[in-house]
Amino acid sequence: MKIDAHVFIGTGKHLQLSVDDLLHRMDDADVGMAIVSPVDHYISVNNIQGNDLVINAIKTHPDRLIGRAVANPWYGEKAIKELERAFSEGLTGLMLHAPYQGFRLSDHIVDPLLTVAEKYQAPVYAHTGTAGLAEPLHVIELARRFPKLNFIMGHSGSSDYSEDVVFAKEFLDNVWLETSRNGPANFNMFKIHGLTHRIVFGSSAPEYIPKIEIETLCDVFTEAEDQTKILSVNIREAYRGRFIS
Repeated sequence: MKIDAHVFIGTGKHLQLSVDDLLHRMDDADVGMAIVSPVDHYISVNNIQGNDLVINAIKTHPDRLIGRAVANPWYGEKAIKELERAFSEGLTGLMLHAPYQGFRLSDHIVDPLLTVAEKYQAPVYAHTGTAGLAEPLHVIELARRFPKLNFIMGHSGSSDYSEDVVFAKEFLDNVWLETSRNGPANFNMFKIHGLTHRIVFGSSAPEYIPKIEIETLCDVFTEAEDQTKILSVNIREAYRGRFIS
């Protein structure tokens, strides 16, 4: 079964995707399950409403959708309580987006949230690709600070920092590389450097079309075994097999 490791739902300033439309896109791409986060303003400020949106979606479609929680670390104790609530309601991952939330990804302001995620063994998806705020090496720093916590490096540093992933490949023990915003050149670079076992497919829908993203991946990773790893096996490992049946 194909699993999309990164999609959005909701109506934001620039992005809009309903659950029904997401399911149609998944069906068109033969994607069995997707890991969903709420769009922009929910990530930045409206965390409670965003989490409720995702909670409702996964409860309505438990066989198709897995939910990520959002919590802005600037809210301090309120963020911790909201993350605890979201996990108790069935969300099984944390989304960090440093540019939206207003901090440098490696800053210790995020440590209390990561401590909660570690308690629940909830993988952390961290947006990367933004200079100064969210670069691949920032994720590596978090991963070394929290070695028992699994991290998914959103966009694998694309577009300007994908090569940093290769430089840091020896530190990827608890880091997986999500594919959205990348293309054949970067995929080939990851393949050459032996990173296939760390790559997870993500479409970032509605930014991109899942079916086309899968086709692009499979143009580079032509071996069936590699495709199975990227489209299914690796994300199951990142989630320790706990939340994806």
